[in-house]
Amino acid sequence: FFLTRTEIWKLKPEKNKLKQALSVLALLLSTLVNATAQEKGIQPNLQCLGQKVSEFAKDPTIIAGVNNYNSSPPDPQKLDRIWPALKPGEIYLDSVINNPSADSMRDWIKRISIQGEGLLMGRNGGLVAATEKTTDFWQGDEAQFLQAITLPAGNIFVQSEMLDESTHLMLIKISTPIYNPRSKHAVGVLVIGFDQFVIDFSEPCKDKDR
Repeated sequence: FFLTRTEIWKLKPEKNKLKQALSVLALLLSTLVNATAQEKGIQPNLQCLGQKVSEFAKDPTIIAGVNNYNSSPPDPQKLDRIWPALKPGEIYLDSVINNPSADSMRDWIKRISIQGEGLLMGRNGGLVAATEKTTDFWQGDEAQFLQAITLPAGNIFVQSEMLDESTHLMLIKISTPIYNPRSKHAVGVLVIGFDQFVIDFSEPCKDKDR
């Protein structure tokens, strides 16, 4: 049985379609397996961590930092352009990583995750505070901000097992909106990145006293 060259070329698109279909099927199966594993093991842990983060978002130091920033916000895009070149000791960088809100986040993370990352953003997506220098000053185009700023108080947005560019750690990132008693809308966003390895090892959510 032989095929002409024309007949062979006619078969190639069908072959490619089959390969594409098999690739899509494999991807769907992989996603299903991962989702099932997360539902069985990770989800309860994330819910517990999310509750801890949403409670921390009510901390007076966190709310005061956001209120102060929003009262006279800088141009986030302008600062974002010079941000990568800033070095320790320069005023713009130090005002973000060395303030009461940043200190509060560092202390809180040490108690839960030993190491990780904390970000506090104002209403315009600019950084109010950070536990260390980030890749960008303006976070307003990031999912961790966009998904959280519209949430009701106490709700969370989760990004699990992400390699963070700033810390080079595998982080579970939990974002929650910041509200103050005088506002019906969120005034900012708190993001806490937990070290995936430490959380898996120490299981902080099993300690109900924390």
